[in-house]
Amino acid sequence: MLRAIIIISFFLNKGFDALIRHLNDRHMREELPENVRDVYDEEEYANWKNYKAESRKLYTVWNLADMLFLALLLISNAYAWGFKLLEGCNVYVQYFIFTLVLTALTELVNEPFKYYDTFVIEEKYGLNKSTKKTFFMDNIKNIILGSVISFLLIALIMFVFETFGNMAILIGTVAMMVIMLVLNLIIVPIMRIYNKFTPLEEGELKNKLLALCGKYGIRVRKIVVRDASRRTTTSNAFCAGFGKLKTISLDDNLVNNFTDDEIVAVFAHEFAHAKYKHALKSLPFSMVRVLLIFVTMWIVLNVPEFYTAFGFDGINYFFAQMLITLVTWPVSYGLDTVSAYISRKHEYQADAFAAKEGYGQNLIASLKRLHKEALSDINPHPLKVLLQYSHPTLSQRITAIESVEKGG
Repeated sequence: MLRAIIIISFFLNKGFDALIRHLNDRHMREELPENVRDVYDEEEYANWKNYKAESRKLYTVWNLADMLFLALLLISNAYAWGFKLLEGCNVYVQYFIFTLVLTALTELVNEPFKYYDTFVIEEKYGLNKSTKKTFFMDNIKNIILGSVISFLLIALIMFVFETFGNMAILIGTVAMMVIMLVLNLIIVPIMRIYNKFTPLEEGELKNKLLALCGKYGIRVRKIVVRDASRRTTTSNAFCAGFGKLKTISLDDNLVNNFTDDEIVAVFAHEFAHAKYKHALKSLPFSMVRVLLIFVTMWIVLNVPEFYTAFGFDGINYFFAQMLITLVTWPVSYGLDTVSAYISRKHEYQADAFAAKEGYGQNLIASLKRLHKEALSDINPHPLKVLLQYSHPTLSQRITAIESVEKGG
């Protein structure tokens, strides 16, 4: 009975995701909000619709293949079979080998779709700048890095529960929060696995960025430029680090193709996240999420039927972690909705900061251009925004920025 419930839950999860995508696809027929109609001209908007239509067909097949692959593993008891092949190894070695093999197999299933998406669809619509060498090297890095991170998380969970018993719920939650903070501090070193970072040249742009930071007492460790153009035409910027010492990163597409004031406008938005300590303010909710995960893990670990129903003889921490995703997805959607709402509030606040600094119109111009260059959906379905969007829609952001400029 428990096995059937879990498998049905798996398909319901996939079905709900498909429903959201379907509603969003139908929403493309709706008229665009007035304040974003100038993002695409008539020909460009037709081009965008063609791009979305081709992407939609690909992702339908891609998601179906992914669903069938995971369903096959679940229904065939492949997880238990795989671990039985490794029974003679140390338990941590078992988890690492299984994680590496499964990550590689998943990447192999996704590889043809990722390749077609990158070198056929994105190439056709001018989004791709990646070479085949870079593409395949990125996938190898994804397998290695993904396997290592997944294994370390499983090893941590196993160590905590085996060592501390019921206290593992609190100790594991604290340990996970510390890890999240550390990852935020070392985000640039991690990104160096994929990208090169070079110092921003001396000049007016650098002076403007430093002046904005200095105005609010923020010391800048360094300002670097990321070589995003090796892979894409899209642009981004971020401000990393806790406390008063920050590292600023700007994509080379942004530096090379936008005006200084547009770049400062984009950075002012990112700088506001650091100024208002949005990452720290999100920690309490993140802690609640992590705590719920460990509570669920404790429940799963104490119900033997979760394992015996899928061919295991006893507790398996890898399978337990996967089961949590399968049985708690409605709760996860609820938590994701709250998380997205909090994130959108922070985005509005960051936009307002940039507008109050006098960069409102430059930010609007930059946002329109960023959305256009990325062929972004500028009129998504409200339900998709509610459940999944960490940022307000472009139209909502423009309305809010203009309201701030008018003193609203």
